[in-house]
Amino acid sequence: MLATRVMFLVLTVLTLGLMGFSGDWRNRKQWVLVAVLLIMTMEAGRISQFISTNNLHLVDGLLLFLILVTVILYSALKAANVKAGKTLNIINQLVDQEALADFKREYPSTVFHPVTVVIPAYFEVDNIGRVLDNIPRNIDGTAVSVLVVVDGSPDGTDRVVREHGDFVSYVSVNRGQGAALRVGYRIAIEHGAQYIVTLDADGQYDPSEMSGLVKPILRDEADYVQGSRRMGRYVTDDVIRVMGVYWFNWLIGVLLRQRITDSSNGFRAIKARVLKSLALSEDQYHAAELLILAVRKHFRVIERPASMYPRNSGQTKKGHNLLYAYHYARVIFKSWLRAI
Repeated sequence: MLATRVMFLVLTVLTLGLMGFSGDWRNRKQWVLVAVLLIMTMEAGRISQFISTNNLHLVDGLLLFLILVTVILYSALKAANVKAGKTLNIINQLVDQEALADFKREYPSTVFHPVTVVIPAYFEVDNIGRVLDNIPRNIDGTAVSVLVVVDGSPDGTDRVVREHGDFVSYVSVNRGQGAALRVGYRIAIEHGAQYIVTLDADGQYDPSEMSGLVKPILRDEADYVQGSRRMGRYVTDDVIRVMGVYWFNWLIGVLLRQRITDSSNGFRAIKARVLKSLALSEDQYHAAELLILAVRKHFRVIERPASMYPRNSGQTKKGHNLLYAYHYARVIFKSWLRAI
């Protein structure tokens, strides 16, 4: 009986300790668990008698102990994860507000052209100049502005953008492509952009193909035009990445019940009102979230050719193929569940 009582007392203390560690004293489920464990501690005699009467062995007791420990740890870690998410959200809001205020100070009373290209950039000082040089400044009679969001890289990327006469927003903290694009979307929309094009800063996409993505938007034939390397030209020697493109496109097509040939392509054109209606939250692996939410909200999503080439220079920021695949799959299922 003493051993049983000690076991439940230890579990009670462990639960309270984890609640204190996570700082979540208002979680009712955890308090219910504490109450149950206290009752079991006080009723240790009856529990011991039950175990003896039913001829339960030591292994059964250990199994019960491990199950209870797992429940306690899961509950505490879930509470800690919720708290961490709230903290991260506060930090993101502060960083975004700082970036928006800095942009307004540098470019007071600025009004963007109807079509605005938003480019996230992280250590792309050697590539961004050539990308900017090749962006068309007028598409189908509509003027084009360019905004580069430098995601916390002090390499001089922002200086190159200013030398080209384009707009730049410097975000002081590196958070990822998705976070940089959210800042860019907000700045572009607040300063008058009606149609937004996204483009990478590494030179993998051909800016001359931009008109093919933008024209269906301007002519109101679509709300969202996704670039597709499978419909254009795809130059790569990474067989695993090619297989991943096919696999994830098949998976997203099944989940959305719409054929998608290139879900991870970063070259796209979107109406501003579409972006305003989507609750985007992914700091990285942004493409899947954006596409899934747009389709699930029944916006008209189509694809057009957008060739993809190796980077002009430097290394990819996406990480190893397996790590990229894991995170991309996580975002796919998370975004799909959110949109149900």
